[in-house]
Amino acid sequence: MQTEPDLAQLPTLTRWKRALVALGRVMRDPEQTEQVLVFNSHINAGTLARRIDRFMQDPAGQKMYAEQRRIDSHTIDLDALLALPEGTLGHAYARFLRDRGLTPEVFDEPPHGVSDPRAAYVIQRLRQTHDLWHVVTGFDTDAASEIALQAFTFAQTGSPGAGILAAAGTVRGTRGKPRLALDVLAAYRMGKRAERFTTFAWEDHWATPLAEVRAMLGVAAA
Repeated sequence: MQTEPDLAQLPTLTRWKRALVALGRVMRDPEQTEQVLVFNSHINAGTLARRIDRFMQDPAGQKMYAEQRRIDSHTIDLDALLALPEGTLGHAYARFLRDRGLTPEVFDEPPHGVSDPRAAYVIQRLRQTHDLWHVVTGFDTDAASEIALQAFTFAQTGSPGAGILAAAGTVRGTRGKPRLALDVLAAYRMGKRAERFTTFAWEDHWATPLAEVRAMLGVAAA
C-alpha cells in the first residue's frame, strides 16, 4: 500500500496552490466543509510545528496526549449526554449535534498526510472539539457565525488557515451584513482574552453547567 506523503514535506508552492483551490471552493459554497479541512491542512502544514510545541509544553496538553483522550463515536454516547440536566455542557453539546444532524464519528479517522503522531493527535483533537467551541462561544453554524469562530480560533491558536478564512469570509460577507467586520473583530478579541480552549479537558465537564464552563474559560456567549 502506498504511503500518503506528509503535507509538511511538500513544496511550499504546491501546498499553497492546493490550499487556494480549496479556498476558492469554500468561498463559492461555504457548505463544502471537506474543502475547509483540505485548505487548513495544506495552509497550516508549514507552521504546524510551533503550535504542536505550544500544545505539548502545556501540562494539560501533555496529560491529554499521554492519555490519548478523544471525543469521537467510540467515547461519546449522545443519548447519555442528552439525559444530563438541561444547561449542562454535555446536554448542550449533544443537543447542538442532534439539532444539526451531526455525529461525533465525523472525525473518527486521523488526519491525512500527517506522519508525526503528536501533530496528528493535536490536529484531530482540534477537529473533534470544534463543535464544543461553537457551544461555549455561542457562535452558530450559519456563515457569519462560522467566520466569527474562525477569528476566535485564530486568536487562540495563531493558525494561518483560521486567519485567512476569517479575513476572506469577512470581505465576502460584509456586503450582505455590514456589521460582520465588527462582529469578527469582537470574536477575535474574545479569543485573545479567553483561556486556552485547545488544552481544556472538555470530557471532564459534561455534567458542569455551561455557564460555569464559560466562566472557567473567560468567555461570554455571543
